[in-house]
Amino acid sequence: MLNLDRQRRDLRRDGARFLVGVAGLLVAELVVPAASFFTADGAVHGFLFGASLGVLLSGVFRATARQALSSTLALGVGFALGAVVDLF
Repeated sequence: MLNLDRQRRDLRRDGARFLVGVAGLLVAELVVPAASFFTADGAVHGFLFGASLGVLLSGVFRATARQALSSTLALGVGFALGAVVDLF
């Protein structure tokens, strides 16, 4: 089971992570094209979307810097792989 170590509430840190995550989601959806599943654009779009979601959630759940980094990278890579792998 994964143990989530929460930090004390810091409005600047948590708010900045949340706002950076929202801005990243907007950039991923409005700027980066999600052209096709089998192109590099799809992987880049998926990585940006997943990484932005990881940053946003690390601000919501007050994750430590190490947990924020690992969850951001894991979500980014997972969404990138999901964007290029078509199971059906």
